[in-house]
Amino acid sequence: MEELTRELETREPSGDLFSLIMGVEWARLSADQLVTVSILARKLKSACEWVELAALRRTEDPTELAMALTEPEQTVARRKEASVVLEMLPRLAEQLRRGELDFRRLDAVRERVQHLSPDLVAEVEDALVGVAAGLNQTQLCRKTTALVAHADPDGYETRCHKASKDRRVEFAPLPDGMAKLTWILPAAEAHVVFEQLCKDAKALPADDRTTDQKRSDALLDRLRRTKGDWNVRTFVTVSMETLMGLTNDPGHLSGYGPVSADAARELAMHGPWRGILLDQYRHATAITTDTYRPTTLMKEFGHVQAGGTCTAPGCSSPIQEYDHITPWPQGETEPANLQGLCAWHHHRKHDNYTVTRAPDGTSHWTTPTGRHYTTRPFEY
Repeated sequence: MEELTRELETREPSGDLFSLIMGVEWARLSADQLVTVSILARKLKSACEWVELAALRRTEDPTELAMALTEPEQTVARRKEASVVLEMLPRLAEQLRRGELDFRRLDAVRERVQHLSPDLVAEVEDALVGVAAGLNQTQLCRKTTALVAHADPDGYETRCHKASKDRRVEFAPLPDGMAKLTWILPAAEAHVVFEQLCKDAKALPADDRTTDQKRSDALLDRLRRTKGDWNVRTFVTVSMETLMGLTNDPGHLSGYGPVSADAARELAMHGPWRGILLDQYRHATAITTDTYRPTTLMKEFGHVQAGGTCTAPGCSSPIQEYDHITPWPQGETEPANLQGLCAWHHHRKHDNYTVTRAPDGTSHWTTPTGRHYTTRPFEY
């Protein structure tokens, strides 16, 4: 196990890593050692993905390769197309080779920057190279989209308008008398629909239905017009310059990410406004109170401050509850001492997990096994 731990600390997969993992005596591993082995296995997988991409980049005949791999040629061709990421994003690709980033996350970045000029691609990569390994796929996608939108706001606006033409509803049969409807529509409208379905589902009486089943029933009720008005709140953050039409910088739809300037202006016109002050780190900062429960305004502020998602490391679920970092009354009920969490991580936080927050807004989580993880504050 000492050899495995050394492999993890070097952050560089070696030729002996596979044999080390395969030779592990599983019954003798502690919980902390199992975490180490899982991390090493992911590192090895990522390194192998880099090797495959490097080989595909130099393969002239995808037909022969598809035959050898018993894969459809279209699948191999798509993978070969994705191998351009090795030249497009060389520093992130190096993180893939070292096992710090997996292919899914790297390819998600490639898909979002492929429309940019080489100079802008390098600018986005500059901003991602130090943080990408610490973000899950959803967080990395949102971060990349925001960077792309800020680097090329007019181009992003144009692509959003073009993409809206692809809205559609698709039907696909499933086994056992079921079917699947897929609805593709602009993010702002989709977010409002989903939030309303969540609220409708929560208002239904307690029974043996799951939340997913209740949302499905609520949608059917809406389509059959057995439900009344729409009454959900959604949060969009937009600069005053964009609101006034002076720039096309994107807005931020809480729980989704960047949206086009036009979509942000449209959402802003249909609800109350709040003024948010950003500090030198571009993080939101504001009010305090001496009560235990956060006020409605504090919850709204915490929602905006976290970008609408749980602040636990690696989680991208919507905020459901608010937690005091330093327990009340030792810690005040103020934004600096509050964090928005999903219900799962709120309960897990009290299972011997400790959280501290640095002055720059970064949260530090310590697990029961003594491992440390960080969550950076949301930037607008």
